[in-house]
Amino acid sequence: MPALFFPRRYPPLLRVAVLVLLTVFVSVSSEKHPNIGNVSLTIAYPVQWISVQGAHLWRQTDHYLQSRAALKSENVRLRAELVRAQPKLLEADILRDENRQLLALLDSIPHPPGKVAVAQVIAQNFAPGSQLLVANLGTRAGVFVGQPVLAAGGVAGQVVRVSPESSQVALLSDLDSSIPVKPAGSDTPLLVDGTGNLDSLTVPFQPRNTPLKVGDKLVTSGLGGRYPAGLNVGTISAVIHNGDQPFARIAVRPAVHLGRLGTVLMLWDSPASQPAAAP
Repeated sequence: MPALFFPRRYPPLLRVAVLVLLTVFVSVSSEKHPNIGNVSLTIAYPVQWISVQGAHLWRQTDHYLQSRAALKSENVRLRAELVRAQPKLLEADILRDENRQLLALLDSIPHPPGKVAVAQVIAQNFAPGSQLLVANLGTRAGVFVGQPVLAAGGVAGQVVRVSPESSQVALLSDLDSSIPVKPAGSDTPLLVDGTGNLDSLTVPFQPRNTPLKVGDKLVTSGLGGRYPAGLNVGTISAVIHNGDQPFARIAVRPAVHLGRLGTVLMLWDSPASQPAAAP
């Protein structure tokens, strides 16, 4: 690398001596000639500016690195807190959903026709034609085969099997389901059968000139003694008259959202009809 002021052939001591003398000369001259001092400051300014900018850049780099490390640490902490909070958030969502369903039950059935017990749905089986769910109450709670089951909106189905701790409920949409009904405000006896479709029931064996029409509400008639009279079952959603068929095809939309049940009510018509709980 070439020397800054002197060729390398000059001895180092000589070069140092010359630089010292030059420094003393500039210092003495600046006392007598202020312009020389100003020129020195001007010459030194770029060096000072580079030094200041270097220090500033170093501080910014150090701050950035510290901030990045702090953000990483904060990210790790927040992720850990989120993992710990997820079960509580899930539990809160479940409780919130159950509370909504319970409020809907209270609104739709403010005065149940008998004793009721709240049960949670713990399993569902919506195989083609088979519309079943399992509730967490059984014979120990007094549940029995044939017991009516209600949900927000009206009738959901009935108990078809029971164990000490749980019960199986066949929904109105089950192919084997049939419930005696009547139009609201009328005593005309009808039946509503399941179709295997959660969103559609049917009224069988109605003549082509049936007076039933879209929008008619159907409620339990009380015939057979299984369901109390006056509970909502559904609303007629379609009446199809086929010219070459002896019967009209009548579709009924269930009053209950059968495919979205999380909470149901087990109904006892009266204390006298409730079997004793199993020991």
